[in-house]
Amino acid sequence: MTTRNDHFAWTLTGIAGVIIFAAFTAWGGIPAETNLGLFWLQASLFLLVICAFVLAFWHLLIRPLAPSLRQPQTSQLTFRAREVLSLLLASGGIATFIGGVWDELWHRRYGIPFGEDFFWRPHLLMYFGFATATVCGFWALLYLNRHLRGNFQQRFRSNTVVGLLILNAAFLLYALPADPLWHWIFGEDLTAWSIPHLILLTSFVFTQLLALDLQISTRLRQQWRDLFGLRLGDCVSLVILAAIQMLCLQLMLTEWDASLAGIPPESLGLYRPEWLLAANLVACVTFTGVLATRLLRCAGAATVAGLLALVFRFGLIQLFDADVLQFVAWLAALLPLFAIDIWAYTCSAIRKREPDWRGTAAAVIAAMAINALVIRSLYDIGDADNFAYAAAIIITGLGMSWFANRVADALLRQHKAIAAFTSERKRIKPAVSFGILGVFLVFIAFSIVTATPPV
Repeated sequence: MTTRNDHFAWTLTGIAGVIIFAAFTAWGGIPAETNLGLFWLQASLFLLVICAFVLAFWHLLIRPLAPSLRQPQTSQLTFRAREVLSLLLASGGIATFIGGVWDELWHRRYGIPFGEDFFWRPHLLMYFGFATATVCGFWALLYLNRHLRGNFQQRFRSNTVVGLLILNAAFLLYALPADPLWHWIFGEDLTAWSIPHLILLTSFVFTQLLALDLQISTRLRQQWRDLFGLRLGDCVSLVILAAIQMLCLQLMLTEWDASLAGIPPESLGLYRPEWLLAANLVACVTFTGVLATRLLRCAGAATVAGLLALVFRFGLIQLFDADVLQFVAWLAALLPLFAIDIWAYTCSAIRKREPDWRGTAAAVIAAMAINALVIRSLYDIGDADNFAYAAAIIITGLGMSWFANRVADALLRQHKAIAAFTSERKRIKPAVSFGILGVFLVFIAFSIVTATPPV
């Protein structure tokens, strides 16, 4: 049951979300020769649809049931179903972030041929990644109608994960056509931060959180451990976390990475306040770092996930021979991730308690202060406003640390609720798990090798 403090906290989160949506819409740039009123009207319509999904989430999963309705009986998915679903969603995530890197490279090399790029190979790979989530959502809808009882509120609450899979698939069916619709309205003069791209990023993150939740639910609850306590069974969770960090950093820092390749953001007619680079970096690494340490209960998992993301990014740059792409942000992310691990170790091994969000925020802020000279020299923003830069780090560090810890709390409660259904004896053998991922990787490799450049 939600308390008054919970209502206040999530109301504040909603207000912050609307402000952030409006800010990034403005920072994304308004296409040339576009009526300003029409642009903001269309953006408002997109926001209203997102609000409708949030309202549906609240009604189906949070809103108190009517007095005449009884509380539904919890009905969990089988162990095998949870593991297969997590592997499918994780494999789709791998396809999506590889397709995302490939797509950025082709856009930089061959321009942005509006209309022609909808079905080029990188987009098809990304569509495939999102299609796995849609298929899982339709399966969840069939499961809900066949195996769960009551009205929709009761059925969604009988199995929260099934309900979230359905909502996620429905949101994807809205998000995927949003990009061509936005192009059709405003033409090809769009940036990486156009509203449809941000909506797709949100869909991707939510999908991977579901994959992570399902994967964690197949593991027995661990005692806190250090880096050397990681096991082979943690690999899928670490890959999921690395995938989230990969795509978030790519989209949110792409304009600055372009400037390192000799393409100044000013040439695109964009305005990016310099402090926003630090804020985006802090938000991405704090979110993934907190989830890594708290869900895997491992002081060291955040750094390992960051290293995996760096290896993936560097490996893809080498695979595609993409000198125009950078991995500076992934290097800069390692210090704050390491700071999150240090704080997690201090709390778990010395103080014998869970890491709190204030301490995590302080660790990230301190690491970013140390990191400042390196970041500002690498990105050539030495003349940026020091006060704005510091304020961005502090505010983003505090806000994202609180938010990420709340998300982790929710996932841990879900894990605790289904712990009785988990048995290590029922696990798919690691060879089978990695075999499933291997099939997807072979498919991805075949897509890359057989692709023809669009020129």
